[in-house]
Amino acid sequence: FVLARTPATRCIIFVMMRLIVLLPTLLVAACATAPAPERAALQTRAQALAALLVETERVDPARVEAASEEMAALERALIAHSEPAPTESQATLAPPPDLSSARSVMSAVHLASYRERRHAVSGWAELSARHAALSGLTARLSQADLGERGVFLRLKAGPFDTPGAAEAACNAIKASGEWCAVTAFAGDAL
Repeated sequence: FVLARTPATRCIIFVMMRLIVLLPTLLVAACATAPAPERAALQTRAQALAALLVETERVDPARVEAASEEMAALERALIAHSEPAPTESQATLAPPPDLSSARSVMSAVHLASYRERRHAVSGWAELSARHAALSGLTARLSQADLGERGVFLRLKAGPFDTPGAAEAACNAIKASGEWCAVTAFAGDAL
């Protein structure tokens, strides 16, 4: 470079020299992480930009000086993004809490109990066809070990936002002479 005559020109030359050094450095970092075709395009673009800056400073220093704010912003952005983001394997996430014994915050109606899943499936089909209060609800099964009586599958329907809403549906089912009880909306999907 020709000896700079003004402090502004010296500043621009200093920024340009840092960019010329910084661009290839960042290019190498980008090449290490970008797929091969993208790496080549990034490398070519960075080299072309560096050459353009050098040639423009040689031919028209005032033009480079006019772009000094943009070049400084580009430099800050490039430096800020030169630190690689942590990968998923580097991120330390807390293990999820064990919710296996947690009580559901949603309510359901317990409709019946069965010994076999296939009976619960047909029971749900019959009950949901018979009672409008079950329309649009999801069926779930939960195991209940009743000791000497054995293990049963409890058929539940829900979710209801409140126990009161579940109670209203239960009352409609009870009005037809069938059994129903309000419970938590827990268990496996039917």
